[in-house]
Amino acid sequence: MLSTLIWLPIFGAAIVAFLPSHFSIQQIRAGATWLAGGVLLWTIWLLTQFDINNSALQFREYLPWIETLGLNYELGVDGLSIVMLALNSFLTWISLLSSSQTTDRPRLFYSLVLLISGGVAGAFLAQNLLLFFFFYELELVPFYLLISIWGSEKKGYAAIKFLIYTATSGILILAGFLGLVWLTGAPNFSYQSVLGQTLPMGWQLILLGLLVIGFGIKIPLVPFHTWLPDTYVAASTPIVILLGGVLAKLGTYGIFRFGLGLFPEAWSLISPYLATWAAVSILYGAMAAIAQKDIKRMVAYSSIGHMGYVLLGAAALTPLALVGAVSQMVAHGLILAILFHLVGVIETKVGSP
Repeated sequence: MLSTLIWLPIFGAAIVAFLPSHFSIQQIRAGATWLAGGVLLWTIWLLTQFDINNSALQFREYLPWIETLGLNYELGVDGLSIVMLALNSFLTWISLLSSSQTTDRPRLFYSLVLLISGGVAGAFLAQNLLLFFFFYELELVPFYLLISIWGSEKKGYAAIKFLIYTATSGILILAGFLGLVWLTGAPNFSYQSVLGQTLPMGWQLILLGLLVIGFGIKIPLVPFHTWLPDTYVAASTPIVILLGGVLAKLGTYGIFRFGLGLFPEAWSLISPYLATWAAVSILYGAMAAIAQKDIKRMVAYSSIGHMGYVLLGAAALTPLALVGAVSQMVAHGLILAILFHLVGVIETKVGSP
């Protein structure tokens, strides 16, 4: 049930990429959109089968893979990941609907978008740390190509900057995962295997720091935000919807799942400092947005402030604050998609945002 959300768009991407040349742009776009719509319908059906009163993982899947490395194909879904899956499926579909202006190399464009959808779904579903990292990094090259090929002015600079920041984020997260398994002596990289392990507080703070900074780059939070305005301005409307609506949520999801989830004691210890960091990001994002004359850049800076509210809710550590943080993640994804779609319409009509 869960693997369909990953492999249907990935296999669809492979099919679209190798379609014969006689297929028109409209046919390729329609096929990709229908496939994304099918994934969305499957996600909706999954929501109807999900038991909201059960806090444990549901629809679990397990397949031994590279056991010598502790890497197995483990999937599961809970209340946090099911919401993120629905957001990913919906915004991928919206992104494809907003791609009517794409005329250059359509097979490559639509296959990359579908590949991103499958990779992001895999990250939200993965219950193995290395499997999560694999899907977390899977979207790196597709986004780089989508920005560098179909972007606007300074697209090469923005794509390289995005690549460097995102790669740095992945290195920090991988270091945190490797350190966690090595220090705890866990038998493999399964999330459940490391969840019950204990470490001295000093090591917890170091590993948590690596994860918070790694995911903070992806969100992004100040001062790791400088890639975001350039990338959002350079990317086309369908891609910026995915960047802000889906990619940033991988960062906040990681904060919840691996930061707060694996290190609750260390998290409660540094939560006052995280709240301060969140407040700085909120204020900076809001003030920087007010100062912009370019609509895309204004929305980009406002996004930094919005994501700061998610970290603020996570730092508060109350049930209501955590629910509010997850609600903000969903609201931000939907609002950003609407705003950038409107910006795309304005840009098409008047030639400049």
